[in-house]
Amino acid sequence: MKNFIILFTILFMNMAIAAPKAQYEILPGKLHKGGSAFTDVLPNQTSFTVRMGYAIDKKSLAPVPSDLLKGEVIVDLPLQFKDERGYLELETLGTMKLTDGVIKFVKRTTLGNRKDAFEVLVLPKNGKSKIEIIYHPELPSVGWGQAKVTFISGLPLLNGYEVVMKLK
Repeated sequence: MKNFIILFTILFMNMAIAAPKAQYEILPGKLHKGGSAFTDVLPNQTSFTVRMGYAIDKKSLAPVPSDLLKGEVIVDLPLQFKDERGYLELETLGTMKLTDGVIKFVKRTTLGNRKDAFEVLVLPKNGKSKIEIIYHPELPSVGWGQAKVTFISGLPLLNGYEVVMKLK
């Protein structure tokens, strides 16, 4: 019986790690009540294609257009970021230039009870945000346990505004 429990646990963990989709909770902020987000790994042999979606619940009277609070985007990342190899390479190099921006290794960190997670900073080419991501290879979908988006805007209300999402 003990061997069966161990085998079941290993199989369950492998299925969870291979799961293409992950759900996130968007934590409340100054202008929003919270929300939800997801990542979904799409099949692609030449790149690591991820569909990301979000829905933010704004606070009443928050002067933010509703069309900015919900959306989806498809991002092609280098194939090596499909697993830990890309993050190990980034740790060695320090910085990598991507088609749509730059990704930088920040440090190794702990995420909950998971040690040796990778904290990285993504600087999109459009200059409208910076994104801090914490990756761990044991997490489902893209392996991101937490992400924080900081907006860079000419509007004082939005400049420096942060949205934090955590894996459910």
